[in-house]
Amino acid sequence: MDVRDMSFFPDESFDAVIDKGNAIALPHVLFLASQKWRCLYVGNKRAKFLLITYGDPKARMPHLNRSVFNWKIELYIIPKPGFQKSGNPPSNVKPCLEPIPLSEKGLLPEDYIMEDPDSHFIYVCTKVDESVELSNKSAEPLAEDLLLESLSLGKD
Repeated sequence: MDVRDMSFFPDESFDAVIDKGNAIALPHVLFLASQKWRCLYVGNKRAKFLLITYGDPKARMPHLNRSVFNWKIELYIIPKPGFQKSGNPPSNVKPCLEPIPLSEKGLLPEDYIMEDPDSHFIYVCTKVDESVELSNKSAEPLAEDLLLESLSLGKD
């Protein structure tokens, strides 16, 4: 199957979609995200899109946190296996199973210290009912927004 063409699947086909690395390899990240969003079933309150990547929030959130999506986004940062922070005992390790609080713009807080620069970033995007309004969505258009709009206009 070609990840760039998910037209085989009808709308709301899946409860969960996982993307490991495609978003960093392909130029049209927002288009790929829109295909995954379209395929998620909104009736399931746990419908999730998991993006596992090395891309930090500065690189990924402008594409994920768009007004065209109605996602609640949580970020988890997991160090690479075997990473050990020098000088600190294991009791000072940050828990990786708790979401990282994000700023209003969906970025890491200014005072956040990245322990492992090669960490995995896990974006857990929960599809929210379209009638629910989320306040931190970016309304600034990206080139990908215009591409999405033109693609959706061509389907009718």
